[in-house]
Amino acid sequence: MQVRGSVITNIDSYVKDIHSDKYEKWVAALSDSTKEMMKRPKSSTWYPIEDGILEPTRIMCDMFYSSAKEGAWKSGRYSAEMGLTGIYKVFVVVSTPTFLIRRASRILATFYDPTEVNVAESSDKSMLVHFTKLPTKSEHLEFRILGWMEKALEICGCKDLSVTAEKSIAKGDVLLEVAISWR
Repeated sequence: MQVRGSVITNIDSYVKDIHSDKYEKWVAALSDSTKEMMKRPKSSTWYPIEDGILEPTRIMCDMFYSSAKEGAWKSGRYSAEMGLTGIYKVFVVVSTPTFLIRRASRILATFYDPTEVNVAESSDKSMLVHFTKLPTKSEHLEFRILGWMEKALEICGCKDLSVTAEKSIAKGDVLLEVAISWR
């Protein structure tokens, strides 16, 4: 169960950018192993998911948000915004939502190991996405992924977007099922 260093860097940047006045307090609340890992993670190196993303996200949500869903979702949106700008923005803006999510399923597998994702159903204005494997059972991870998907689809031009977890591995289902619709 691993996460790439670039995801670790992203959560650190999120807290530093969005909660700068409380950043040092957040860092102080992290375990020694997480603090050490966050000093200089290499973007392409794999790290343990608990120290790399779950603990920092959990502490961030506890300190700054009313729920795990709100904090993890917002950090996922931030991740998409940072990752899908610049040279990648052109790719996203000219993509159809279905193409983007099919491609995103491959991209997510490069950041979280193991991950298996497929588009189970798609139409002109909706999709049903199945995550049949995630690196761990964590609602923080699931909400982070859903926030990322939402922001990526907004960048793609989707309006009146709805991204909903219909099933959840974290809650005991065999898969994370995400229903997406837009105008």
